[in-house]
Amino acid sequence: MFQKISIVIVSLFSTFIFASDATDTLNMAKMYEKDGNIQKAMQLYKKAAFMLVETKESYISDTNLTTFEKNSIESYGDKETDETVKQIIYSAFDIEPYRMNYLLPVTYDNKDHAQRKNIETKFQISFKKSLFENIFGLEDRLYLAYTQTSWWQTTAPSAPFRETNYEPEIFLDMPFESSQSVLKSYRVGLVHQSNGKLAQSRSWNRAYLSGKFLYSGILFEPRVWYRFKEDEKANINATSGDDNPDILDYLGYGDLTISYPYKKNLFSSIVRKKSVQLDWTFPLFGLKDVFGYLQYFNGYGESLVDYDEKVEKIGLGFAITR
Repeated sequence: MFQKISIVIVSLFSTFIFASDATDTLNMAKMYEKDGNIQKAMQLYKKAAFMLVETKESYISDTNLTTFEKNSIESYGDKETDETVKQIIYSAFDIEPYRMNYLLPVTYDNKDHAQRKNIETKFQISFKKSLFENIFGLEDRLYLAYTQTSWWQTTAPSAPFRETNYEPEIFLDMPFESSQSVLKSYRVGLVHQSNGKLAQSRSWNRAYLSGKFLYSGILFEPRVWYRFKEDEKANINATSGDDNPDILDYLGYGDLTISYPYKKNLFSSIVRKKSVQLDWTFPLFGLKDVFGYLQYFNGYGESLVDYDEKVEKIGLGFAITR
């Protein structure tokens, strides 16, 4: 590394020195030209030109530039180090969107609930990171994912966050290689979901299996899960034990997502045991990769704190992924 820095410093110093010599030679050539000695002037012009070209080529060769997008950056001499530099400069860590990322500035719940306003803001961020590829030789890929959904009482005094659900996840995606099959891929995963509270703590852990089927232009994604059992609470105020032992009575043992794309619109629904969510994302004039988003939810389990409480809510906003 110090050797490379030295090379760059020497090259820059050399560039300055030789550029100065070239300038002097050029000025001398102008003097000969002014005195009418054209032959001598042309010789010096030629010498100055060669000095500048040789200096530039030497500098480029010594610094060993590598190109990232539109910028030229000094190479460190090996591909792995160059990739690290690229990640630092461009924050390029191959993080991808996972579920929908959206903001609904205004949602309205038709049901009244204690100690909260019917109008609130809802948003979700979700991303995934590929960890390993082709572990079993099936073109499979192992992902680490994170989804966070928040409900924000923006119309209440001091505008508190009413609820936030945190959902880290690890899963293995495997494509189904038969082009004639309606099954396009399947997935196995482990997911934790909780709201991070104490008095109203809610959490559960699941293993799941899902598949993606494409038939007549409609995408079907059924998912089934198994909930890992937890010990019962010693009493209602205990900090350890199952916070929501009857959650399967409301959310069931799986869900089904159905999606239908039409031009730049996407219509989808998520159906569970006692709830349904309907989504419509549509293009917004003049905006690239930003879509209008209309969401309707009816039933139980919109959030963990409401898993056993019915919600009927509609919201309007925008999505940046879908």
